Amino acid sequence: MSQMPDQYGPAVREPETKEWFDLVMRCPACLADNVEAGPIGQWYHAVDNGTVQVGSSAHYRCLSCQHTEHVRNWRYACAAHQTDYRPTNAAHLSNALSTAGQITSIAGRQWMQQFVSNLGEW
Repeated sequence: MSQMPDQYGPAVREPETKEWFDLVMRCPACLADNVEAGPIGQWYHAVDNGTVQVGSSAHYRCLSCQHTEHVRNWRYACAAHQTDYRPTNAAHLSNALSTAGQITSIAGRQWMQQFVSNLGEW
């Protein structure tokens, strides 16, 4: 599973995020398309295969290249559509994260509420 930003270019610095978690979830693009979202798995940055993390500021960061950008600017490709990077929306991304369990059990409800608050409307 990999992710790719919408556009290449300099990343915008994200708001201060104190806690980051590895991005482990089902494919939110498949959820948006109302198809089987596949198994929960770790997500990787398509550019350099670096581990992607998610912060409560609703930003992703790549641990390899340090690219950091708001989640609304990313597209997703899973085993079902490996070379077709697809968009999602705030509701389906929140669903994918919360049902993964990893975020909600480790970070807690407060972290998830802050994440959802920082998603914005899109």
